[in-house]
Amino acid sequence: METTRPIGRKEFKGIDVTKFILALFVVAGHTHPFKDIQNPIFVEIWESSLLLVVPYFFMAAGFFLFTKVYKQPDKAYQLATIWPYLKRIFKLYIYWTIIFLPITIWRYATDDLTFQKDLVLFVRGTLFFGENYYSWPLWFLLSMTYSIAVIYLLTLINFRLKTIFIVSILLFIMATIFNYLVRQESENEFLLAVGRAVKYLFLTGRLFTGMFYLMIGGLIGLGKIRFSNSMLFIIVVSALVFQFFKIEIISPLLFAFFPIVLFYLTLGLRLENVKSNAFLRKCSTVLYFTHMIVFFLYSLIFKEVSYFGWDAFLVSVIVPILLTPLIIRNEERVPILKELFG
Repeated sequence: METTRPIGRKEFKGIDVTKFILALFVVAGHTHPFKDIQNPIFVEIWESSLLLVVPYFFMAAGFFLFTKVYKQPDKAYQLATIWPYLKRIFKLYIYWTIIFLPITIWRYATDDLTFQKDLVLFVRGTLFFGENYYSWPLWFLLSMTYSIAVIYLLTLINFRLKTIFIVSILLFIMATIFNYLVRQESENEFLLAVGRAVKYLFLTGRLFTGMFYLMIGGLIGLGKIRFSNSMLFIIVVSALVFQFFKIEIISPLLFAFFPIVLFYLTLGLRLENVKSNAFLRKCSTVLYFTHMIVFFLYSLIFKEVSYFGWDAFLVSVIVPILLTPLIIRNEERVPILKELFG
């Protein structure tokens, strides 16, 4: 998830700090420190805020990737820039899937399913869900892999950037429809059947959202998307109105404007008093990828699996933060650390 790279000598401290804060949100979303709070307004706001996190990470990745890919108009250069990035993200997904494998095997060893069914679940989880037991954050990498692969292929067959963006919009709309169908709220039997099929194959539509946010971040990085303050205000108010009325498919589609506005606003933050942004950048990556391992071990040893609470949240945050300086100090000497954490 190490996607923030200085463009020239410029640092983007707003992205570094925001990604660190959002990484804490990821940990909280998985460890549920607020599980005992029943206030419906708080729950609504909290659950909505969690939906800002991964889209922001996609946009940060696209922002830095596209400024490299489209530095030159030459297609050969663009493909040569995308390809190693695609291989790196795919390798990262494989590495972390292997690292989580002991937890996955533990789960299969303690369930009541046959080996064949467990194997099918593992293949499906790895190729189509982007997660297995407790490796929930890895779907980000799988979606990144598929999204960048599609961008590579479309570039290869001479699709223009504008057309690739349109494809990403269509995929995002499809993902939103999938999310509606898997909730099984339709009264149409055909749509219910489609929803069951989508849920079995992909769990939700989330894998298909990554390309859209990658493109948004990239187009912002290239200066092809710009917002005035008045336009940002209108966008936020309009999206809020539709969230209030909760119109199926339309409201979730317009919710996409919230992470976009968040990224746009934090992109330009100077934060001149922040001197530790490089540490926060690395720490957000360590937090994102290791917190579920820490959470699992803490629950298994001191509580019980599927335990949630404030103590689990704090342990799952503190341990990765303490690990970060060790990783920074040794990543040049131990190359695999560089591979895993960027």
